[in-house]
Amino acid sequence: MDRFQEMQVFAAVAQDQGFSAAARRLGMSAASVTRAVAALEKRIGTQLLTRTTRSVHLSEAGQRFLEDCRRILSEVQEAEDSAAGSHAQPRGQLTITAPVLFGELFVTPLMVNF
Repeated sequence: MDRFQEMQVFAAVAQDQGFSAAARRLGMSAASVTRAVAALEKRIGTQLLTRTTRSVHLSEAGQRFLEDCRRILSEVQEAEDSAAGSHAQPRGQLTITAPVLFGELFVTPLMVNF
C-alpha cells in the first residue's frame, strides 16, 4: 500500500473512531486497515492512534498528522478535479445589469433552467 492510501485509511479510522467501521466504509477487510495503519506508524516512527479493546483515539501526534492528511488529501482531490475539468463549470455569484424588460424576457428563463 502506498503512502497516499495509508493516509486515506488513517483518516478514515480517525473519523470513524474504529478499524471495523473504517474498513466497512472503505470496502476493505479490518485486517488490511490495521496493517495499513501499523505500516504508517512504523514508517513515521510514532504511535498515531491509542487503541483499547473498546475504542480508538488519536494521540497528540495523530491529531497533528490527521490535520495534515486532511489538507493533503483535499489538495489532491482538488488537483484531480481541476485536471478533469470540473472547475470549468460556472459557480459563484453572478451580477447582471440590464433593463427590467430584458431581464424578464431573456435572463429569468435562463436562470430558472440553470
